[in-house]
Amino acid sequence: MPGEREPVRAVVVEILPSLTYRLEIEGSRAEVIAHPAPAAGKNFVRLRVRDVVLVELSAEDPGRGRVVRVVQS
Repeated sequence: MPGEREPVRAVVVEILPSLTYRLEIEGSRAEVIAHPAPAAGKNFVRLRVRDVVLVELSAEDPGRGRVVRVVQS
């Protein structure tokens, strides 16, 4: 589907209000603001600082994204 991007690995840096998180993309050190994906909302676990996640970046705004999965370490 056009506009969809491949998920990238990121680390939770800060927990923000309204189920949003500040993430740092691994490798590029860029920061994005992300929220849980709607499909993950039902079974989504609370994230903590330093958790590793997969995030899909928005096509319109690369500074925003959605968390699609928590990576088990």
